[in-house]
Amino acid sequence: MAVADQPGQSAASSTTGSAANEAAVQQLCGLVSELAWRLDEHVRGSVVGMDLTAPQAVALRELDQPLTMRELAARMCCEPPNVTYVIDRLERQGLVERRPHPRDRRAKQLVLTSAGSATRDRLLKRLVHRSPLDHLTDAERANLHGLLLRAVDRPAGRLQNSGSTEV
Repeated sequence: MAVADQPGQSAASSTTGSAANEAAVQQLCGLVSELAWRLDEHVRGSVVGMDLTAPQAVALRELDQPLTMRELAARMCCEPPNVTYVIDRLERQGLVERRPHPRDRRAKQLVLTSAGSATRDRLLKRLVHRSPLDHLTDAERANLHGLLLRAVDRPAGRLQNSGSTEV
C-alpha cells in the first residue's frame, strides 16, 4: 500500500512529506560535506612543518595496528593503488615497513617503525588540537559517532578514547 493509500493520508500530505524528506536529506548531505571539508582542512593545517602530506597523515592516523594495503585503503576510503603511492613515500621516510603477513604469504602488512610511531603520536596530538569537533561535548561526539555508524551501515562500536582521535 502506498503512503497516500494509507488511512488518514492524502496524496498531498505524502507529496509534502516526500519534499520535506528530500530537503532534509539535501541539507544533511551539505552539512556532512562541509564537515568533511573542515576536517580535511584541519588535517592539512596540522601537518605543516611535519614533512607529511594530508594523505600521509591520514594513513598514519589509521595505522593503529598492522594492516594490509587493502585494509588501509578501506579505512582511507580510497583505492589500493593510491595507498601504494602514499605508503611508498612513508616507507622512504622510514616511518612504515612492509612485512610478511603472518597468515597470508601473498599479502604484506604495513607496520609503523619506531620513528613512525613517534611521528603518529605527534600527529595525533596536533589533530586533537583545535579540531572542528572540539566544541562538541563527549556525549555529543558519542551520539554523532553512533549516528554516523548507522548512516554508513556499520556495526555500532564504542567511541574509543585511547590511541584515537576525533579527526
